[in-house]
Amino acid sequence: MPRSWTLVLALGIGAACGKPAKPATPAPAPPPDAATAEAPPLDRDLAQLAERAVKLYEAVAEAFRAAGTDCGQATAKLTGLSGVYRDVVAANAKILHEGRARELKQALARYGDQLDAAAKAIVDSPTLASCAEDPAFTRAFDDLVAAPP
Repeated sequence: MPRSWTLVLALGIGAACGKPAKPATPAPAPPPDAATAEAPPLDRDLAQLAERAVKLYEAVAEAFRAAGTDCGQATAKLTGLSGVYRDVVAANAKILHEGRARELKQALARYGDQLDAAAKAIVDSPTLASCAEDPAFTRAFDDLVAAPP
């Protein structure tokens, strides 16, 4: 298993360390007269980001359970998850780029047990053991949960 995977998953905050496959395109600003009750961007709503990060990790663990040792199926599931959780990956990358990792870690602390369980399921999965050398799988996994360079 590549060292970066072990490190990211062992920290139990791998979801907080994602990197976008492509640079995130910022959403256009709302018109000045738009309702001000809109939710803040995910990188500014750390409670919501932490919640979604946990769901991301649990979804990866479930995808690996379903795929077993089928690397093609696992890669397809990871690719699908990258679309669903693109906002989480982009927000994580922005927070890390801004040097706000400590804030995110604090937000994730309340989910420590859930993150640890999901990370353990991912690391111990037959999928990771079987597919670690598969380039397409590795790319899909890294795009979803690996730390940015």
